[in-house]
Amino acid sequence: MPSNPDSRVSAATAYRESAKALLTAGERVLLVAERHSDGTPFWTLPGGGVDADETPTEGLARELREELGCSVAVRSELPPLWYAHTGPEHDVSRWRVYRCQQQSTIDPDLRAGIVDARWVRPDELPPETLLHVRYLLDSVDYSL
Repeated sequence: MPSNPDSRVSAATAYRESAKALLTAGERVLLVAERHSDGTPFWTLPGGGVDADETPTEGLARELREELGCSVAVRSELPPLWYAHTGPEHDVSRWRVYRCQQQSTIDPDLRAGIVDARWVRPDELPPETLLHVRYLLDSVDYSL
């Protein structure tokens, strides 16, 4: 993998800024299930798109309130990830991933596109977990 993943995306490539939360409890991580545009399910980190008038952490806080009804404290930022969408809406998203600490109860809102939310061990990920989420979780130090 290149030392600077941002160098693989040219200035001409349009991408959407997204913010994702890495919420851990011991050696478990919170994943959410969503659906691709064709209806197939996938598991990913909670979070979503950042609006033009928001900072990434503001967008993350809004997404977590909307989708999971929870608040978090942002602890630190991890290296960004790139996600190529399968649907027509956006070609590529740059995920800004933040280590977060849960500050309230999680209550998924199915109307917000979340199908399920689950705390899982990284060695027991659902089969439909996105590959780059698997890569990230393999590199995380859970003792932090």
